Amino acid sequence: MQTRQAFDSFVKPNRAQIAVVTVNWNGWQNSLACLQALRASVGPSWHLILVDNASEDDSVFHLSGLGHDVTLIRSNINGGWTGGNNLGVQRALEDGYEFVFLLNNDAFVRPDTLSILMMHLLKNIERLPILGPVHRETGRQQYSFVGTTRDRGTGFWSWTPPDKVQPTDLHESFETCWIKGAGIFAHRAHFEKVGLFDERFFLDFDEIDWCYRATNAGYSLIMIRDAIIDHVGYASLGSRTSPLHTYFMTRNKLLFAEKHLSLGQRILVLRKLWWDARRMSGNLPTRLTLLQFLTARSGLTATLRRGMLDYIFRRFGDCPAIVRQWNLEVMREVEDS
Repeated sequence: MQTRQAFDSFVKPNRAQIAVVTVNWNGWQNSLACLQALRASVGPSWHLILVDNASEDDSVFHLSGLGHDVTLIRSNINGGWTGGNNLGVQRALEDGYEFVFLLNNDAFVRPDTLSILMMHLLKNIERLPILGPVHRETGRQQYSFVGTTRDRGTGFWSWTPPDKVQPTDLHESFETCWIKGAGIFAHRAHFEKVGLFDERFFLDFDEIDWCYRATNAGYSLIMIRDAIIDHVGYASLGSRTSPLHTYFMTRNKLLFAEKHLSLGQRILVLRKLWWDARRMSGNLPTRLTLLQFLTARSGLTATLRRGMLDYIFRRFGDCPAIVRQWNLEVMREVEDS
């Protein structure tokens, strides 16, 4: 009966049930494309809370006055994924929304994505799971994220290899140990009990930390096969192999381990950090000596060192300016090649 009443309320016209929270940073073109995809949705009504993270381009000009279905929040600082989403979630809760859908601005819903997520949550309203859509690469039919499985030994996870998965391989819904932050469908109760995102992360591991905290609070994390988003990925980082990405992954992996892993597991993290960095970057030296590590003046080795040192000295939030400089140098080299 409770589910039936919830369904009746969500299909009432002119009543926005879902607050969609999207963060923009120097990417107004993606944000407008994200909004266009939302406006093609069928089913539940929604309202977009668009947080501009102190963009340095003309994003605010392009994102102002978009219509009655959009609220623009202008942050005076770049709070990263965590800070920007926290501003949006706080606004959604203050405005009384029951459902919150975190959606990256480079992720685009299908017409039925919101409807499928909403219906699944309403059918399971008593258990109140946190839901994630599966991700497809933009412009392709190949999956890019279909969930993860937690390794109880290491405390981390293994990825379900998306390029090996076909729709027929997946159940209609299935558990995951965390949901990628490009699309998280939650109820206000989740944030009220678990709290907001830890702003020390800024980027990377922030949604994983929140999902682990949600699991510890008793909530299940469920991927929904037929709820799909098309996700570009790395729109603000450049690429998986960029110094910017390497820095946040290095520093934040250590912070995540501190919060969620045992002492033995944390020692394993330190031992494996070199190999993890090589896997992320692909072009670190095969043999990285202590001298190279201590004397590197730029590039991925210096980025790795800076990430570790900033963790040790408790420097969290945004990365230092030198890392962004290294990132720009790498991007210029790619453009020139």
